[in-house]
Amino acid sequence: MQEKSLNREEITRKNDYWVELDRKYRVQVRKTRSIVLEKGKGVEVWDVEGKKYLDFESGQMAMVAGHSHPWVIKRIREQIELLMQNSIRVLNMPRVLLAKKLSEIVPDPLAKSFFLSTGSESVEAALRLAKKYTGRFEVVALLRGYHGRTAGSQSYTSISRGARAEYGPLLPGATFIPAPYCYRCAFNETLPCNLSCLSYAEDVIDRTTSGQPAAMIIEIMQGVGGTIVPPAEWVRRLRQICNEREMLLVIDESLTGMGRTGKWFGFEHYNIVPDIMTTSKALGQGVPVAAVITTDEIAGKAVDKGYDQGATHMGDSFQCAVALANIEVIERGNLLEKSYRIGALLKKGLEELQAKFEVVGDVRGMGLFLGLEIIESKVSRRPDPDRALKLVAECEDRGLLLGGGIPTGGLGTNTVRLCPPLVITEEQVNTAIDIIEDVLTKI
Repeated sequence: MQEKSLNREEITRKNDYWVELDRKYRVQVRKTRSIVLEKGKGVEVWDVEGKKYLDFESGQMAMVAGHSHPWVIKRIREQIELLMQNSIRVLNMPRVLLAKKLSEIVPDPLAKSFFLSTGSESVEAALRLAKKYTGRFEVVALLRGYHGRTAGSQSYTSISRGARAEYGPLLPGATFIPAPYCYRCAFNETLPCNLSCLSYAEDVIDRTTSGQPAAMIIEIMQGVGGTIVPPAEWVRRLRQICNEREMLLVIDESLTGMGRTGKWFGFEHYNIVPDIMTTSKALGQGVPVAAVITTDEIAGKAVDKGYDQGATHMGDSFQCAVALANIEVIERGNLLEKSYRIGALLKKGLEELQAKFEVVGDVRGMGLFLGLEIIESKVSRRPDPDRALKLVAECEDRGLLLGGGIPTGGLGTNTVRLCPPLVITEEQVNTAIDIIEDVLTKI
């Protein structure tokens, strides 16, 4: 870029300027797009050049109430002037009130929680809790699952081929069972399904573990793995498998929590309750805060046995005040109902595209968490990640940000993710569908 031909103000209003600066000073641990965002409001965001986009990624799946919500901003300002952070050995009122509020919106017997900063951190803490409670260490996880990049959370992550190479050994005791990917059933099942994958999973658990692992950890809907929604009977049977082996069921609701699927938490669609659950991302409406929620019985016994968890930002007053404000916005705006209703409208539009275009293989998801699987043809069903990446890039050029578009090597690379803020309007949904349809006709 020729900086001499532009004045300083003009230079800093260009995406290229910031991209070059980023490449010069930041370790490129994750590939990024060529746009540089500056501000957002509701479902819309603007880059430094003033171009407007519909944000169907909700930031990093965090902005469920939309960007720059006035009530959240108000509470942020108020809390900054009061207290932002204190020792974890000293209580603050927002921490207590957030724990109380979460106990009111989760189903029984879930009752008690503690707070951390990220999804990976909450997964680590939840599994430490399960291990302490049971006195065991083995953990069962799903193929195609994603729980984080820290050493512990990555030990139960299997999203990308080759992702474990050159990092050395991870935690021992990890066992993986098949994910219920019905569109690409590894067992060649057709509907009605007889759950062959679960019969196989039971054999894997009993043959490759002690028979009584500490826990099983799952995403109730696999996000990075391809927006995979499990059948209801699969979830209920999984709960039974855990009960029979006295292992705790841990559900990672990092992506599906806080109304994203039309209910507070995704597992509520299946009439089961986990022993431990985690949620992050959307809990803090852009502020890093995560929660581990469990039962009185598990919390009490684990603490009696010496369970201890510490972190610098473990329920800071600032974090918890913002999370409380976010929950208020969801409740006052009736965003659970809106996620369900507008999500159905968006899904209907995507299903119409599926019927029209040979390269749209499957549409799946719940509420405002939807995925569009891109294939070469409906006959072959062969994944077409190149076309999926092109779809995302072309939609971006037209002012629509979709999940995907960065070749990470993940198994769900050919699935495009649509997860707009829950405040989205019908008009904005129709605009997005029109953009996607126009792009599909050209690629």
